[in-house]
Amino acid sequence: MVYLVGAGPGDRELITVKALNCIKNAEVIVFDHLINASLLNDAPPDCRLIYAGKISGSHHLAQEEINAVIVKYGAEGRNVVRLKGGDPFVFGRGCEEARALLENGIYFEIVPGVSSCYSAAEYAGIPVTHRGAASSFHVITGHETHGRIDYGLIAKEEGTLVFMMGLQALDSICERLISGGKPPETPAAVISKGTLKSQRCITGTLKTIADKAKNADMPAAIIVGDVVNERTEWVKERGVLRDTKIISTATKPVSKNLRREVEKYGGELTEISIIKTVPINFEEFKNVDLSAYSCAVFSSANGVDVFLKYLRDTKTDMRSLHKMKLAAVGESTAERLEKCGLYPDFVPEKYSGGALAQLLEKRLDKDDRVLILRAEKTAGEVEGSLDRRGISYKSLPIYRTETCFEKSEALRLYVSDADYVIFSSGSAAAAFSEIIGDTKTTKLI
Repeated sequence: MVYLVGAGPGDRELITVKALNCIKNAEVIVFDHLINASLLNDAPPDCRLIYAGKISGSHHLAQEEINAVIVKYGAEGRNVVRLKGGDPFVFGRGCEEARALLENGIYFEIVPGVSSCYSAAEYAGIPVTHRGAASSFHVITGHETHGRIDYGLIAKEEGTLVFMMGLQALDSICERLISGGKPPETPAAVISKGTLKSQRCITGTLKTIADKAKNADMPAAIIVGDVVNERTEWVKERGVLRDTKIISTATKPVSKNLRREVEKYGGELTEISIIKTVPINFEEFKNVDLSAYSCAVFSSANGVDVFLKYLRDTKTDMRSLHKMKLAAVGESTAERLEKCGLYPDFVPEKYSGGALAQLLEKRLDKDDRVLILRAEKTAGEVEGSLDRRGISYKSLPIYRTETCFEKSEALRLYVSDADYVIFSSGSAAAAFSEIIGDTKTTKLI
């Protein structure tokens, strides 16, 4: 099945429940540059991500190639999501993709999305219709093709005019509307990056707006009509991180916590997890007698997830852990355990392997047997501490991290506009280096 899905106008939460469920169950996602890249974090770990972005002057994949890709994977019986900014049929060429699927006998479903043709204006406090100001609104492409737009006709419309993808042609649009009969004093607005924290609204008239908005960012919606004068600024940006754009490369749970904090202070966080967790050594884990250990040590939240997965896969009852003390390297690891009703006995005040090792040295004795559940290639401080105390242990790597190259294009797209990139692990920093290399303009945290 292929789903032609609207991802909404920019704010990651302005996506429908159905669209989000499609993403969560996808085997292949073909995505555009206008989607919020954070949505890709909701895809399954083994989902194939294919970038098909179209930016003015640069098409990563031609439309015919996009059609061929979704037909190919649809014919293989994959769960395919064609993820498009806004709504798939509002200047989204979704109809062409639907026809390609239909012609090839591929089952598909259309999932409408929130369109920026009205939502960007609403986030700027501008109603596209308003009693006494406009009883209709008209959505027009800013990319005129084959001279199909009769500006003499639309200039006579009393409703609100909304031009999409027209920022580069703003001068021409204003001139043609005035030539068609619209008064030069007609209110106008340009809304850049609608519904995002970085949204900007510039107001003026048909005579002045092109000059006022000459430095506006794309994507942008152009609103023309008396409704611009009805603007109510309901979103008040505030906080020390106002105008700050941040990328989190961390795994989904860590990024979620970061997003909550960043948005609280007015910043904009895009989650692009560029590392993925791959479970390993399942056969060895199956042979571990958990009842033989008095303490289990978790070095990360990812380790908790894999451990719980292995418990399910081996049909191991949680009650078998009732005599085992639990140690977590930090708060996020402890929170992951607590969500499952497992409350750690040991959490160091400083979140590091060294601090956890010092804590265990004080709290364990030589009669204890410790099971260390960790990432591949991270053995070290805890094991050294237990060796010094003569405490018996088994150090078992149960997962490894790999670079998620499928998100390379999304990362490149966002990093050029970001103020900061946050790394919460060495593996994320290594993955960033593999994908981006050096960056002169973005600060790294």
